[in-house]
Amino acid sequence: MLPLHRIVVPTPYAVGPVNAYLIASRPYTLVDPGPDTGEAREVLQKELNRLGVPLAEIERILLTHFHSDHSGLVQWINSLTGAKIYIHPFDLKKLSGKNDFIGERMPFVLEAGTPAEIIAEVLKDGDKLPRPFVPPGGAIIATDGTEIPFEGGSLKALHFPGHATGHLCFYDPAGKNLISGDFLLPRITPNPFLEPDPVHPNRRAPSLRHYLQGLDRLTSIDIKRVWPGHGEVIDDYRQVVAMVREHHQARFNALVDLLRKYGPCTAFELSRITYPDLKGFNIFLGLSEVQAHLDVLVEEGRVEVEKKDGVAYYFL
Repeated sequence: MLPLHRIVVPTPYAVGPVNAYLIASRPYTLVDPGPDTGEAREVLQKELNRLGVPLAEIERILLTHFHSDHSGLVQWINSLTGAKIYIHPFDLKKLSGKNDFIGERMPFVLEAGTPAEIIAEVLKDGDKLPRPFVPPGGAIIATDGTEIPFEGGSLKALHFPGHATGHLCFYDPAGKNLISGDFLLPRITPNPFLEPDPVHPNRRAPSLRHYLQGLDRLTSIDIKRVWPGHGEVIDDYRQVVAMVREHHQARFNALVDLLRKYGPCTAFELSRITYPDLKGFNIFLGLSEVQAHLDVLVEEGRVEVEKKDGVAYYFL
């Protein structure tokens, strides 16, 4: 069983603090060090010192996914320690400095019927922190099944897409511990983020379908405790899985009810009815949530879709 320590790192985001994890067995390893802020750097260093493993001794960083509240400090730590960064190839591309985050998603945002003024509002509310970056030569590719050895055991990387196409969880079979990143959280359901399919970039990634399939896989693994990206450690993870399934089923039914009431609608229109108070970048997150559910409903034949002038309309 690997010695695992949770470090609560502050973030400037509405989600609140993020959990970084120290695996205090050689080679000393950090999972998801946190956002690139002065406060996060200070807290992380202070907590590592308290745990007896100063930052200078960190040799590896494992990333569950690319979002900046989890990955922001990787470049800084790599520059100080030379720590290698384990990451799935789908998310490494997003942290290479070469991808066009906005351009890749814009066709899907336009197809959803999003007005130009709303797009401008979302873009104006961009991330105020530096974009996370993995320096050339700093990454080691981890995919589903990759073994990560330690003196006292090993972790296995498990690919659980849905919140991000390259999302990884890390499983300790000896301790039956799962570091879940944002795949499973104690009090909220992760956003099925709107992004291109890495295999077919002209298509949307089937985020929610992948996520629901991942829940099926998760319940087949012998897990004692789940160590999430946000919030407290989860002792009864099956109860959380059941809650998540219930949430998604309620969202499917609510969207069908809206289409029954209003007739054909775009994904954007449905997202504004569902989440009328969202502002700025959160509008994009609301759109992601609704679009992902619509994609599953279309797959299941519960909802139909027709395009007109490049905009998709959904109806029963």
